[in-house]
Amino acid sequence: MTKKFNKINQANQIGNVGFDKTNKKNYFACSNTCLGFINLFNIIFSSEKLEKIYIIKDCGGLSFLNEISRKAEEKKYSAEHFLCPVDMNRLNGIIIKELKTAVINENLNMQGNYPVILENIVNFNDFFDEAKLTKQKKAIFNLIKQKNEYYKLAYKFLRAANELAENITELSEKYINHEKLASFVERIAENRVNEKHLHDSKDSECYDEYKFINSVSADGLTELDTFELNSKKIFYVSNENFSGWRFMDYILKKLENSCKVLCPDALNPNKIKTVFLKKSQILFIIKEKDTNKIYSDKYSFINMERFIDKNFKKNNKQKLRFIQKCYKSILSEAVKYFSEIKDLNKNIENIYESAVKINEKNKYTDIIIKRIFS
Repeated sequence: MTKKFNKINQANQIGNVGFDKTNKKNYFACSNTCLGFINLFNIIFSSEKLEKIYIIKDCGGLSFLNEISRKAEEKKYSAEHFLCPVDMNRLNGIIIKELKTAVINENLNMQGNYPVILENIVNFNDFFDEAKLTKQKKAIFNLIKQKNEYYKLAYKFLRAANELAENITELSEKYINHEKLASFVERIAENRVNEKHLHDSKDSECYDEYKFINSVSADGLTELDTFELNSKKIFYVSNENFSGWRFMDYILKKLENSCKVLCPDALNPNKIKTVFLKKSQILFIIKEKDTNKIYSDKYSFINMERFIDKNFKKNNKQKLRFIQKCYKSILSEAVKYFSEIKDLNKNIENIYESAVKINEKNKYTDIIIKRIFS
């Protein structure tokens, strides 16, 4: 594992190999976290929001999902795209809002509750040459075994990184001026947010949505800018020594009854990284200030250090420096394992692709696409 750890702030900077993410609403339906693989399928792809869910049974289903995305774009439908948390150039699923339809890879569907009436299986497994695959059986088994081992190791590193983050937040607790922070959040919510439905819990359309916008992937600690591109007002919240989590705790209490999207943090899904108010299109996001970016009235920056006693750094200087160094090193090791997993996935898919009955599969694909968009 020699690939260099590279932190990427915006996923759209990655090359256009595979799925083209440009100018699309991109999210994650799942993420690699300190708690392992966390899947928000039951929240995002719920029977209350959708009329049809097509579940792809195949090793990847990448080309089919890409074709669905192109067709939706051609028809000018509004679509939400859900990326693979390991390989950012691959789709895991798509929701086409006008059709109230979702197309997803099988790994996102943790339970099938409504076969036929809601869920339909798109089975590409029938179009593989079984004899060819049988010859590669041992190789496939070994690749999958190695991949599972790497997942276990990657999650161990993520747990270790989170332990260090939790250690810092506990260490900073007695240095935070909670009264000052609470008062500041109160002023923002009442004066600057001006959320009309701030206390309207009777609004039938007022419910919380959940999506991931960041993930620990083969490309590093990657983050999507989907909400930033679609917000009228953005509050960036600094996160030095993980202090941004404190702000999110307070703003969530204040905006409890607002219509919003909540984005759990990819490292620790028990923490919230982003709050997006759906009706006013106001975004709160934990993110360090980019000194190279030109800011306008659309942006405000909340420096969390103003709520933390300066003695925190002074009294814990060496400890904080050591923990942060260990944190970055451990996180980079997790990324290396995800990079290896990405390569193993490609090797497995290459074996399956070499055994596909392409003409039969293409005919079946055309039939399913016509059914979805009819």
